[in-house]
Amino acid sequence: MSKYARIILFALAFLLVWSFLSPKPSPQSTDDVVLEAKSEFTIGKVVDITVRNNTTADLTLPSFCPKNPLKVERYLNGEWALAEVEAKTCKPETIVVASKKSYKVNYAPWNQQLFKELGKYRISLDQTIDDKVKTYTKEISVNPAGIFTTMFREAFYKPIFNTLIFLISIQPGHSLGWAIILLTLIIKLILLVPNQKALKAQKQMQKVQPQLDALKKKYKDNPSKLAEETMLIWKKYKVNPMSSCLPMALQFPVLIALFYVVKDGLGYINPHLLYSGLASFDATSINTIFLGIIDLTKVNIIVLPIVIGLLQFFQMRMTLGKSLKNATDDSPMPMMNKTMIYVMPLMIAFFTASLPAAVGFYWGTSTLFGIAQQYVVNRSKD
Repeated sequence: MSKYARIILFALAFLLVWSFLSPKPSPQSTDDVVLEAKSEFTIGKVVDITVRNNTTADLTLPSFCPKNPLKVERYLNGEWALAEVEAKTCKPETIVVASKKSYKVNYAPWNQQLFKELGKYRISLDQTIDDKVKTYTKEISVNPAGIFTTMFREAFYKPIFNTLIFLISIQPGHSLGWAIILLTLIIKLILLVPNQKALKAQKQMQKVQPQLDALKKKYKDNPSKLAEETMLIWKKYKVNPMSSCLPMALQFPVLIALFYVVKDGLGYINPHLLYSGLASFDATSINTIFLGIIDLTKVNIIVLPIVIGLLQFFQMRMTLGKSLKNATDDSPMPMMNKTMIYVMPLMIAFFTASLPAAVGFYWGTSTLFGIAQQYVVNRSKD
């Protein structure tokens, strides 16, 4: 696969990941109070529900710790049965939802007990509005995990989650930021050999690109001959255009898994997700503020996206810069390369500004490692 095809593949994968991770808009309601949540949850996923206050007054939610938030009922034997459990650890607090604002209630500390069975559930909130007690409800269903969800959870989510928790637990300060840096280095070292082969293959592709451009011009009316001659050049210079696909493809499951690790919250850890040696780790000790500057569980819309975008730009210049020099004057590829050098960093910056900072932090650390690796490859003599 040529570098241009890889760029297209990267863009398509980016759009796929973006659509997968982006929150889906909920239909708006004019009720005084609205409970918003997904209609379906896969068993094992943390249930959360947003309380939206459309009134002109502040809304005070009932104190629920250690009991589960709001009122939860499970549909059983043709009727709604009250489900109530207590959390071993939770943070008691008075929750006030300001007028025209919303608050997300996360069921993480109660989830494993409360929604452990398949079926239909109803979440209710009683509030006094205009001297009248009104009940607002939202029905959800808990469904079995599909084969792909199970495979992703076992192959990517749980290993990454447990590795991250382990790396957090062995540090004196239990820093999430340093754990992500260490996790990134581990992943990059695992992929070091295929990544190195991919970068060398890309370097070779840049060397033979002028010859490929000449072939395209020479055999523009003979596609079969063009394909034959292209294969001969690849064989002669030992270029494998597919060698760079695997390292890039493996990055996206890691990104998705890390997104859900942070999104589901690190203030409480579901015991069934942990391997036996980590079961006793106290999640409340995790420090999510890196260097006292950035909260990695929150979205950072300015500083981190700019830094990540600049790093991506620098890496793209290192990767594609030489191909611009080697390209022939009548080749259409230099313009495409120049466009991607600027477009790709903007895409990554937009991606970073839309997700928890931990995801962008991982990508930035990975990019720094990639810059160092690209520098070594560019300096090597073939």
